[in-house]
Amino acid sequence: MGKSLRYVALLIICTILLTGCWDRRELEERASVLAIAIDQDEKDEKLYKMTVQIPIPIKIAGSSGKGGGSGADAVKIMSVTGRTVTDASNNLQMQLNQRLFLGHTRILAVSEEVARKGIQDIMDSFRREPQIRRLLWPIVVRGKASTLLEIKPRIEPIPVVYMMGLIENGMKLGRIPDQTLGDYFNQTSNLTMEPFLNYVEARKNEVSWKGVAVFRGHKMVGKLDHLQTWILLQLRNEKPGGDIVIPLPKTKNGYVSFRPHFVKKKVIIHQSSSATYHCELQGDIVELTEDLKIPPEQFVLQMQALIKKEMENRAKKLLQQLQKQYNSDILKLGLTLRAKHYQDYWKTHNWKQDFRDFPVRVTYTIKLRRLGMEMQ
Repeated sequence: MGKSLRYVALLIICTILLTGCWDRRELEERASVLAIAIDQDEKDEKLYKMTVQIPIPIKIAGSSGKGGGSGADAVKIMSVTGRTVTDASNNLQMQLNQRLFLGHTRILAVSEEVARKGIQDIMDSFRREPQIRRLLWPIVVRGKASTLLEIKPRIEPIPVVYMMGLIENGMKLGRIPDQTLGDYFNQTSNLTMEPFLNYVEARKNEVSWKGVAVFRGHKMVGKLDHLQTWILLQLRNEKPGGDIVIPLPKTKNGYVSFRPHFVKKKVIIHQSSSATYHCELQGDIVELTEDLKIPPEQFVLQMQALIKKEMENRAKKLLQQLQKQYNSDILKLGLTLRAKHYQDYWKTHNWKQDFRDFPVRVTYTIKLRRLGMEMQ
């Protein structure tokens, strides 16, 4: 009986020790950062300028039954400088009366100037920080990265929420790559591929997605516009991309608009000496500005041939840019090559050097599902 009482007493003591929130942190005691922007300091090139966007809860939700604040009042923009990201964070903490918290950070913006010099030291800091989520979106900004945090969109009180909605909506439509911080870490740690990041331009009241920034290692080497990025999405991720507007031959100002809906691609490696991408697009004709006055059967064949030629020309230009100009395999072709020809090619070659001259060809198959209605 005494032994049983000792067990019960031990159980009660353990229960008491396990309960309670001894390490709790109240939300009001934290300064949650939603977005971080990294620029080169204008006065000293050896310093980084870090800008953060911190929401003010009472301004967003309102108080005493009143509405929330405006976009200018809902967030606090703060800028500090430092030799490293950690140094800048420490300097920022000394200006805050609350503890800095990065667990809610959703956007990491880097200026194009910093990205072209290399962001390995910047990413090292975020990789080691346990609060940082791997699902946040790193973005390269044309001009100053801090501009992205200072925009004042009229349809959202918090600028970063507007940016998040833009990216999420583009991802659902298959027009913007879902490139997270975790993806960047994986790509820079893998010898079979190179990383890329979304590229945006921010102005006073708006922000627009312009394409992707192409990296070789941790250094930005170039960029792709939105049309080239849509080809990349089709060949890399089987995403449809956006509408394709093509001039109609033998017309003065005629255009046809093709909207892809489904993508299917297959990569074939020919005896480890060349590669062919076979890409099938299924979509609709959503606009035709001039009547060709030909039978529907002939119209379908003519449009499929026209779209096929246009897509293959765009893919050819994309490959020339990635191989000859940037020498950056963001297509993940090396991943396929290593998986299928590890012994006879991968072990004896340096893909980082060979990608530039590796023969790659792209062929398209176009299938029109609907031609749209015509006004009579």
